[in-house]
Amino acid sequence: MSYVISISREFGSGGRLIGKKLAAKLGIPCYDRTIIQKTAEKSGLSPDFIARAEERARSRFHLNVAPTGIGSPSFVSHGVPVSHQAFFAQAEVIRELADSGDCIVVGRCSDYVLGDRPDCVKVFIHADLEDRAARCVNDYHLSPEGISERINKADRGRANYYNYYTGRVWGAMRQYDLTINSSTVGVDGAVDLITDLLLQRRAHLDKTAPAPERAE
Repeated sequence: MSYVISISREFGSGGRLIGKKLAAKLGIPCYDRTIIQKTAEKSGLSPDFIARAEERARSRFHLNVAPTGIGSPSFVSHGVPVSHQAFFAQAEVIRELADSGDCIVVGRCSDYVLGDRPDCVKVFIHADLEDRAARCVNDYHLSPEGISERINKADRGRANYYNYYTGRVWGAMRQYDLTINSSTVGVDGAVDLITDLLLQRRAHLDKTAPAPERAE
């Protein structure tokens, strides 16, 4: 069974750690921030420029003009702003990584970029604000002062970026195959739930697959 797993997540929910632990359990690669470097190599844009373009998109609250969309035949398209080219190049990199074999992609609108693939399993990780704050302080070593507002700001940024480039609503339940509250099940429990989803998916596909034709 082949699959590519897209993990979207709230800030501080442990989604990145869940992706890495799941990758180790399944023996497949997990791609997150390394995608920026791969995008830079593909597009000729600097990693710093790509990171800044993401930050600018995250800070926008009201945008009237959407980009041309990731379906463009080339990310270097006439009339496409260079900041949008960074997103298009990143989308192509994500598709190429998925084409190269089973993998996990964390964030970067990967559920949208890969959503038309039948082998794509889309997961969203969320958690209670209190647990997210504790993780940010204890694991990410952020200052506890104003941490709740920092978390909310990070989530607004992710929502802005996602909504702008996809035309969808970030975190909307029906866009995902599985949503998990990591406050309820923990990181390891989330890994187990996703693993079980993959097994159930394989069993369902085996059950619904057409029977092979018998030779006359």
